[in-house]
Amino acid sequence: MPELPGKDLARELIEKSRSESSATAVEQLIQAVRDDGLGEDRAHRLLGRLWTLERMFYYVYGGWGQGLEINDFPPSVKYLFARQIVDESTHEMLYLDALLRRGFAPSQKEAFRHPYGSFALDSALAYYVFSLRNLATYPHPIRIGALNLGPKILELGWMEKLTAAVADAELKGVFESQFVENRSHISMGRRIVEEFVVKPVEAELCRWACSVATRDYKRFLGEFSAFVLGREPPPPPAPRRQVTD
Repeated sequence: MPELPGKDLARELIEKSRSESSATAVEQLIQAVRDDGLGEDRAHRLLGRLWTLERMFYYVYGGWGQGLEINDFPPSVKYLFARQIVDESTHEMLYLDALLRRGFAPSQKEAFRHPYGSFALDSALAYYVFSLRNLATYPHPIRIGALNLGPKILELGWMEKLTAAVADAELKGVFESQFVENRSHISMGRRIVEEFVVKPVEAELCRWACSVATRDYKRFLGEFSAFVLGREPPPPPAPRRQVTD
């Protein structure tokens, strides 16, 4: 069997993301849960923000799907992407169901209206979502590699540790039920990068896209962790200014 052209690149991206997964802002939240437990208000904040994130993937994947043309990739690639859309939809419903079962909102409509589940344009969450949506202009292997070999690896890392720290059986079940699917997303990203990122310019684009998606996801995690803990979010990064002579 011939060597897959993107095998080394996929390994490189996975190793880099795994090295970063143990140093995200969620470590503060995990330590607080170990020390003091979660509590009802923190549980509400946690579920509300994760539900808000998950429902934004309808917007992201809707844009990405428009860039998949007939006969541009094998049917298996499009099937895997369709599976990821279904998985993300399942995760969104898991969070909403948990919000409703715990009495944090009497209905889906009220969950949307509650500040813990609201979407704000001036937020790190919005920045991350719009960053992913903008990857719609790049080839599918670039954007799926960026997400699944970047933020998805970080997500699996902090979610496994948070699950181990949480004593609440219901919340454990919400998170544990996502592990298999998140691992499959990472495997899918690896497969697509290995097979379809062929040219050197595509490899550089993939590295760039993965670094941008990871950077913006880590910014969201800083906002998310601070929100669950009831603290002030970290300040936004200073704007870059181009200096010319």
